[in-house]
Amino acid sequence: MLVLNRDQQVVGIVTERDIVQKFTLLEKPEKLEASVNAFMTRPVHVARLAHLEVDVGDMFFQKRPRHFPVSAGSMHQSDILGMLTVTDMTNAYLKSAHRLKKDLKKEPLVIVSRDLQARSRYQTLFEALHFTVITGGDIDHLVQQALTHVYPIVFDIDKLGFDEAKKDLARLKAHRGVFILLSSQATLVEPLKKLMNNELHCVALKPLDISYILLLLSRLDQDAARI
Repeated sequence: MLVLNRDQQVVGIVTERDIVQKFTLLEKPEKLEASVNAFMTRPVHVARLAHLEVDVGDMFFQKRPRHFPVSAGSMHQSDILGMLTVTDMTNAYLKSAHRLKKDLKKEPLVIVSRDLQARSRYQTLFEALHFTVITGGDIDHLVQQALTHVYPIVFDIDKLGFDEAKKDLARLKAHRGVFILLSSQATLVEPLKKLMNNELHCVALKPLDISYILLLLSRLDQDAARI
């Protein structure tokens, strides 16, 4: 339930959790006299309709509210189009994952990592997701296969180092397919992004968020098919 002020602006939200964790703890006289201000959640995080995909991702992975409204513009009641919940997003993801499993083009996926154990773990993971995985050979050989056949490539630069990785990243700038670069170092994300000049190339921070990687592969694969 949204809470509005006299100007019909959204100033708070009351959820089942607010009732259970706050309102029910009040004594009966306090409940009769309590203002909604005493137990509502604020500030209200809003997803903007014009930036829905970006804002929903931000809500889900960073702010983590369980409920949030979708607005066509302002916080005025007339602009609020509806509410999204964690349940809505979970249902959407499960349906999307099922569709991906059936429809995603499963061309060979090249895994690049200096850590052979990491290669093996990635191989097990992506084969379980019904990908054909290429992990054999040295880094130069794997990069060349991705470039020659325009295969999607997942490149883990941990244990390789930023400076040492630059040589391979420079070669992969010419890659016309999907390229997902992985690092466990948050400070490297922005410098790595600056080395990329292709909308099919992106950086993901480890540990791996599998649903995010699958969605990237799906979205980028669809974009690549249009090129």
